[in-house]
Amino acid sequence: MSPERASATGRALISRLGPRTHKHHRLTGNLKLAFPDLGAAQRETLARRIWGNLGAVMAEYPHLDTIATGRASSFVDVIMNEDTRKIFAGKQPAIYVTAHLANWELVAATIARSGIPLSVIYGPQRNPVLERMLQRQRKSLGCRFIASKNGVRRLLRELRAGRSVGLLPDQRVEQGQPVPFFGREAPTSIAPAWLALKLGCPLIPVQVERTGNARFRTIFHRPVTGVDSGTTGIDPVQLTTELNRIFENWIRRQPEQWLCIKRRWLPDTRAVLPRT
Repeated sequence: MSPERASATGRALISRLGPRTHKHHRLTGNLKLAFPDLGAAQRETLARRIWGNLGAVMAEYPHLDTIATGRASSFVDVIMNEDTRKIFAGKQPAIYVTAHLANWELVAATIARSGIPLSVIYGPQRNPVLERMLQRQRKSLGCRFIASKNGVRRLLRELRAGRSVGLLPDQRVEQGQPVPFFGREAPTSIAPAWLALKLGCPLIPVQVERTGNARFRTIFHRPVTGVDSGTTGIDPVQLTTELNRIFENWIRRQPEQWLCIKRRWLPDTRAVLPRT
């Protein structure tokens, strides 16, 4: 199949199969927490569209090299903030962060194919067959992958060696700090903020939007500096709070492109849901 046809086929298939899996209840539960104003029917429709986007991502894996290269027809349009463009052009070590939106794999490809040495932290799949398959497809992205176990120490070494790093800190981290996300405390990794503050590296949010079947827009935003805290300095939690706020804005714009199948919030947050 062409990338476009594969993307459309994956969307159609998984939008039907996903709601039949045991993870569908977790997905709709997350949507209820993030979007309490939506009715049950609206959440169900949104959940099916989220499954569809996941299906498109799955079907796009064998075409990552073609999509990332974007030869004759541009599969990925890149928009870049001017401050970030200077960092990019100078190949300055930076921390690039994104959320599980659209097809998040393309962020690494865009950076690495621009000649920037990049190391990305990731969580290995429990299924060894699936893990080997994903890593085989990810080779075309052109970056170095580091398993999440003891990953922060490795990323620290990578940054000190002059490499940039990439992280996706929008999902739950069991040992993370409680940071507001959609108005509720959520265990969140503060590693990107901690690394940026410790080494003085730019922290750059990168947004991916799906514009069609195997068509995307990648937006490199200006570096995050956190709140103005005067002489007291900036705390990693403050910086992470700002990062979560940015992710929230992206998700609210295109919630159907957000992968939120895993449990995100603390269990007891369900008790504080507003009445509908």
